[in-house]
Amino acid sequence: MCEVSLANVTTPLTLDAAPLGTPLVLMGTHPDSTVARRLASLGLRRGARVSLTQKLTTGGRIVSVGGGRVAIDARVLRGLAAEVAP
Repeated sequence: MCEVSLANVTTPLTLDAAPLGTPLVLMGTHPDSTVARRLASLGLRRGARVSLTQKLTTGGRIVSVGGGRVAIDARVLRGLAAEVAP
């Protein structure tokens, strides 16, 4: 198994491409305002610290945020930019 180190990464990546277990900070909101409002109500807003905890067979991920976990589909994950938390 290949390990990926993101210690020096500063370029934003989308959540669909982020590795599991890496602490991340959301850099922006989803481009669709309706989706962005729903995500914000779940704690997924700019500056939120998140971590991907599980891959789903559908391409989605389980996202850990604010002490809870949320299932997010792949289409929505592609619209969320994040960078590795300091």
